[in-house]
Amino acid sequence: MSEIDLTAAVTRLEAAMGALRGRLRERLGVSGPDLTVVQFVARSGAAEQKVRVKDLASHLDLTGPAVTGTVDRLERAGHLRRVPNPDDGRSRFIELTPETERAYASAMDSTNEHLHQLLSSFSDRERAKYVQVIDRVVDALEFGAPTP
Repeated sequence: MSEIDLTAAVTRLEAAMGALRGRLRERLGVSGPDLTVVQFVARSGAAEQKVRVKDLASHLDLTGPAVTGTVDRLERAGHLRRVPNPDDGRSRFIELTPETERAYASAMDSTNEHLHQLLSSFSDRERAKYVQVIDRVVDALEFGAPTP
């Protein structure tokens, strides 16, 4: 595999992600940063994982106040809701509203199903490697490739 093959693969990935995000932003009527939060909550929900503000802050590399402001805005817009955490009365879980869940699913078509099938076929070792590679690609795209 040559450097041009890798460059082409990253370019295809960027184009596919851009098209998907554009479709979702249009259907949901949200900004790019808000969409990132919606996508994380949607994907977590699909995997039956509960999400708290601190999870969003940690996994999306945002500050707590930034996440709280985004969640507040998305809640006012009718996209997210906070529900009680039965194990901790002080904390709340964040989930999509039923309307946004339907709109998101419609905009995603069968994308989530295909991604779930692909990712569930990975072994634990492959998942760890996949996350590591994605993190390195994200770092390179956001901050420039690290020096060896």
